[in-house]
Amino acid sequence: MTDGWRGRVLRWGLGASLLGFAFQAVRLALHKAFSIDEFQYAHAAWLVARGQVPYRDFFEVHFPFVYQVLAPLFWGVGDAPVAVLALRAAMLVPLAGACGAVALLNRREGRPAAWLAPLLLLALTPFTRFATEIRPDALAAALFLGALAALSMRPSTRARGFAGGLLLVGAVWASQKVLFFGGLVGVVLAVDIALRRGRVPALVGHPLGFLSGLGLGLASVAAYLTATASWGAWWQWCFVWAAEHQQRYPGFPASEYLGPVAEEQSWLLLLAALGFAVSLRAWWRSGPSRWADADLPLLLAVPATFGSFALQRAPFPYSLLPFLGVLAPFMARGALWLVAAPRVSWARAACATALVVLVGMQAWRLEQLLAGDGNARQREVFARIATLTGPEDVVYDNSGGYVSRPHAHFYFYTDAYLRGAIPDVLSREVPEALVSSGCVLRVDDLRTSGLPPALRRFLDRHYQPLDGDLHLWGQRYDVPGTGVLEDRFLAVREARYFVEPADALDQGALFIDGARVTRAEVRLARGEHGVRYEGRAARFHLLWLPRDGQRWTPRPQARPSFSRLF
Repeated sequence: MTDGWRGRVLRWGLGASLLGFAFQAVRLALHKAFSIDEFQYAHAAWLVARGQVPYRDFFEVHFPFVYQVLAPLFWGVGDAPVAVLALRAAMLVPLAGACGAVALLNRREGRPAAWLAPLLLLALTPFTRFATEIRPDALAAALFLGALAALSMRPSTRARGFAGGLLLVGAVWASQKVLFFGGLVGVVLAVDIALRRGRVPALVGHPLGFLSGLGLGLASVAAYLTATASWGAWWQWCFVWAAEHQQRYPGFPASEYLGPVAEEQSWLLLLAALGFAVSLRAWWRSGPSRWADADLPLLLAVPATFGSFALQRAPFPYSLLPFLGVLAPFMARGALWLVAAPRVSWARAACATALVVLVGMQAWRLEQLLAGDGNARQREVFARIATLTGPEDVVYDNSGGYVSRPHAHFYFYTDAYLRGAIPDVLSREVPEALVSSGCVLRVDDLRTSGLPPALRRFLDRHYQPLDGDLHLWGQRYDVPGTGVLEDRFLAVREARYFVEPADALDQGALFIDGARVTRAEVRLARGEHGVRYEGRAARFHLLWLPRDGQRWTPRPQARPSFSRLF
């Protein structure tokens, strides 16, 4: 009777805690500030929704599955930039899939281990932080865990084998990184199929089902690349250029981001190490059947995913997602072993209490990620972009922060290596593209300062700060001491422009193409115009009048806050 009561308390406690962490994950997805890379992926998804093809129509170096998965959302939510929130919400689906996968991976260990694995996965702050973001790594990690789970389930069936093969191809199509750690697991599975040829026991109990899933996935990828005529571009950007990028990107050691994670999440990682050691010992002691043990792919995935992270030239923290994901089942096993190890009940109770306290601390850490204004300022910028421009108005920055507006140039985003590799191309072609496309708005981001000087000078001259984050087309004129100014104004499109401040017209005479301007607003044809001013105003601007018809005053003192690294 007592064991039944304790079992119910344990199940209810685990279930309630899991729901609590799931609620925190939902809040993170909807309210946490967006990282700069998320804009890039969201804009790529919007482009795919409009029928454009990665690599062929716009610059991309990542495999496109996350864009293809998210693109249909724009068909329903429309072209408002704030629709990026819907993409964040959609990323909760692969997160839920990852939680289900780690539970299935621990199913043979018993219900407590199966329930505890997703709980500790969500409690692992760096995992939940990045898995709720719009990232290829988040989708790839979830699909890879799903593939491991499908192949680990016993008894093996044709459907489970098919799902394992299809999910493995999906994980690869989501991120090139899976070629490394998934490739190692794939080689082991291939050897198992070749040697055992489906004889039980085997890692792949139904090779035909598994190979059918692989075949369908690969055939779908091949059909897409063929239908879009993008085989060559895909190979060039995702392999040839990506390899060069990996070799020459200004990198940093793995310890830069791994160190803080190891320090902050030390107790969870120690549980994972304990669970891994216990599982490895049990696997080895299983005798000759160990080579067909369902845990073998999961055990192999731990060093494989860690190696994938550590060997990268620039191992950013989101690359830890697959590694942290495969640790979750071992965290649960380590925790349960630790609680069950003491021989006396009070010691077991003390271990369980300590575990509850530590999990509570993780909940507090997740709450800290929501401190401050979250993405409130970013949502304000999205709303302002929607007010100032229409869905067909071209916008410029180096990350796709406008999300659902057309970009000006093939290289719609740039990273440190690209800016250093093609400065002349960017300096020459981007200004030409901005003018030819009639780009009236640019978003300032973290990468602006790294642009080639010539391009920065063009941006500073032709875009004036509406606030610290948004800059609209226009030029500033400083009137010399003589009181006479002769200059030019480039109208990027046929539109209404205005003089700011308007009282500059009361303090003197402004002529555009020889005709005196008597009203603040003036309609100009596209192209260059002669500007002459005679008067007492020390400074004035000619500015583009936005879509909402509201005049504005440049604010050079405003500081940017929209763009964030993480």
